[in-house]
Amino acid sequence: RRKKFIDEANSLSESISKLNELLSSKKLMFQLIEQEAADLKSKFATPRRSFLEDSANGEVDDMDVIPNEEMLLILSEKGYLKRMNPNTFNLQNRGTIGKSVGKMRTNDNMSDFIVCQTHDHVLYFSDKGIVYSERAYKIPECTRVAAGTPLVQLLNLSDGERITSIVPVNKFVEDQYLVMLTVNGYIKKVPLNAFASIRSTGIISMRLVPGDELKWVRLCRDDDLVALASQSGMVIVNTCNRLRPHGRTTRGMGAMRLKEDDKMAAMDIIPSTTHTMPGKTVSRVRDLSPPWLLFIAENGYGKRVPLNAFRQSSFNRVGLRGYKLPEDCRLAAVFVVGEPTDDDASEEQVVLVSHGGTVNRIKVKDISIQGRGAKGVILMRLEHAGKIQSASLISAAAAEEILED
Repeated sequence: RRKKFIDEANSLSESISKLNELLSSKKLMFQLIEQEAADLKSKFATPRRSFLEDSANGEVDDMDVIPNEEMLLILSEKGYLKRMNPNTFNLQNRGTIGKSVGKMRTNDNMSDFIVCQTHDHVLYFSDKGIVYSERAYKIPECTRVAAGTPLVQLLNLSDGERITSIVPVNKFVEDQYLVMLTVNGYIKKVPLNAFASIRSTGIISMRLVPGDELKWVRLCRDDDLVALASQSGMVIVNTCNRLRPHGRTTRGMGAMRLKEDDKMAAMDIIPSTTHTMPGKTVSRVRDLSPPWLLFIAENGYGKRVPLNAFRQSSFNRVGLRGYKLPEDCRLAAVFVVGEPTDDDASEEQVVLVSHGGTVNRIKVKDISIQGRGAKGVILMRLEHAGKIQSASLISAAAAEEILED
């Protein structure tokens, strides 16, 4: 016990001696301060997560506290909109029955299925040619089994007005346009910045004649290609710069010469970074490289056709045969696919929605590449689900994020 006291006394004496030496020298004190500061810096090196800003009015905007995350928007024909997390639907194989998108109201079907960011401006285009705008985060988030939010609660829609196309916009830039197509085959191109300021009651986006309705609206640039398809399987591919820019209140020009009982089925844009300009004649060399046109028929069949299988066709013409369909079948949708990866395969996915509200999500690379006259392969079995009502494409980047989630 005595040894313990002696050791403690010696330790205290040594500490007192060091502290007296430290207090007697400013150099030693500064060295100690520097060492302790360096230790604190290495121990607590996490960057600051909050920012102090000098706001003029002292108010916090909604976007300041809402994270800019990816999400899914699902629109129904009856005007119900759902915002969901991207990992709601699991990946499935081609030819499976699919997973239900949730509770559907009587005689209601899916109309559109897109991926966007929470902070995006969402442009809502109605069948009457009116456009409305709201931020994406203002759409209530819901689960897969929820019915969704009626658009009449979000937008000032008139009686009988339906939203037929939704376009997410991150920024209104000068070199981008909106291409609009009606079911009766009228098309026009309008500068995107013409829609930067939209009042709550909406503004005119396209002048329509009685009996026609605006159905498809897509973003494009002048050097992009636009692909049009009719319900009978005819296709026109041409550059967007062949479309003269129009004002919002004009009707546009003829897109395709339709037969008496034919209507337009789809429109999609081929970015200039993913295509080689088609020639004036169809190439006789069989080239299966991307990009492809993904055809989806109402009977659940589909195929990929290389873009080089189509020559440039002027607008307001009959076009080329893209899909030879049975007499009782129509074309449901056409998409441009072919975002290559390291193994030269597309990681895009397509979401098929039946009349009964059943959803199937499959990989695009699992769909066969065939010629323009081929029948295609079965994508979704429809014994108990009627016909394909709509189809939507999920980009490779979005698909990869969904798989990671």
